[in-house]
Parts: sequence; structure tokens; C-alpha cells
Amino acid sequence: MLKGAIRFTVDVFEKKLTNGTVINSRYEMMKFLGRGSYGSSYLVYDSFKQKEAVLKFLRMHRRFKNSGLVDFEQEQKLLKEINQPYFPQYYEKGEYNNKPFFTMEYVNGKTFEQLIFEEGKTYGEKEAFQISYELLRIIDWLHQNGIVHRDIRIPNVMFAQNQLRLIDFGLARKFDKQQLSNFPIDQIKRVISPVSDFYALGHFLLFLLYSTYEVEDNQREKSWEEELNLSFQAVVTIRKLLAIEEPYSSCSEIEKDFLQVMMA
Repeated sequence: MLKGAIRFTVDVFEKKLTNGTVINSRYEMMKFLGRGSYGSSYLVYDSFKQKEAVLKFLRMHRRFKNSGLVDFEQEQKLLKEINQPYFPQYYEKGEYNNKPFFTMEYVNGKTFEQLIFEEGKTYGEKEAFQISYELLRIIDWLHQNGIVHRDIRIPNVMFAQNQLRLIDFGLARKFDKQQLSNFPIDQIKRVISPVSDFYALGHFLLFLLYSTYEVEDNQREKSWEEELNLSFQAVVTIRKLLAIEEPYSSCSEIEKDFLQVMMA
């Protein structure tokens, strides 16, 4: 409740920069892209590089805490490390009116949130698992390099130039493969462990599958297992991703089960 009130107050006072505003005699604001819990992002034109980029400011309420600045620096550090085509390329950091920012590659594509809710795209079982399988390969690369994303959602997975891209590393963290500990199941969403990404992958998969679902008038509320017409193997796989049953411990385990669904 208190966090929600603070967020609302910050949203009111944290005004968006208008299109045409030029930052540091270099970055021209073209479009406001959105706000997350940590940053506000804009599409800008970089007159030095002569191309479009994304400029991300640290949000007002995060600047008041040292931890917010540390996390903002951590996101930049990770982006520098993961110089792979699956992720936006990091460019440089700066400051404007005492507000820290950094710039990165503009991924010109559509998020799965846009594809589903704006363009009406639908995904059957096999296609949904195929897309999630490709996303799993990206997640596996992160885990192999000791990184957990912790924010895999349909607004953060994009389809661009016929491939998936994973964006927004504001919540991503390094983890020690040798020092993973047990945790309460209600903390699975944000725990610094690969299982948090597996859990998020399960919800990403459900969003794709629900794209074909049509709600009937006066229909009673049901579980996803009742509402979706899925194969037995698909149901078992999703239950394990969501830790309803014994959760997966590695991407290789998930890969085997995904392939069973896709090849059935």
C-alpha cells in the first residue's frame, strides 16, 4: 500500500521529457518508451553516432538511495559483460541535471506484450513451446555465465529481425553456482537463483498459450489447467516450471521436456 502510494507520487512529479529535447548537446528525444521500477527509457537520436539509441534514466525515488545507484551501475556492468546478439549492446553513461543515465542499442522490434495485446497474435501449444525453447537457450547462456535475469516477462522479450531478444537487466544479478541455498517458495520470483527464471519462463509460456483462449459469458473462474486445452506433457512441464511439482534444477532438464512437447 505504502509502496504504491510512493510510486504514484513519484509518477506525478517525475515528468516525461518532451520530444525534441536535446540532452548534453547530443541526444535528441524522439519517443518516451516507458517506465520500470528502476528506470525511465526514451528513444533518442544520437547525433555523435548518427543513429537511434535507448537512453535510460535512473528514476527519482531510486536516486535517493545508495542501493538504487549501485543497482543502476550493476545493470550497466552486466550489459557490458554480456556482449551477445541476444541482448541490447551497451554504449555509454552520462548525467543530465544531476540525473544519471546510460545509453544502449535500440532493438527495433515488437515485444510479446505488443504482439499479443496490440496485434492480436495467437500461439498454439507447439508454437508457444518453440518460442519458449528459443528463450530457454538465451536463459541458459546467462546461467552458464553466472547471471540470473529475474524479470523475464512478455514486455521484456522481443521479436526483432526474426530472432528473440531479451531486454531490461535492471533486476539481473550475478549468482554463485556453488552457493545456491534453499528458499521459501513464495520468494521464487525474485530469488537470485536460476529457478526464478524458470518460474518466469512458465508464466511467459502461459501468456502465449492464453492468447488463443476465449472467455465465455458468465463462466466460473477456473485454473489454467482447466481453461487451456493442453497435452499431458505440456501440463506436467508447466507445473514443474511453476514449482507446483518438484521444480527443474537446470536448463538441460527443461530442454528435454520441451522437445517432448514439440515433437509429440
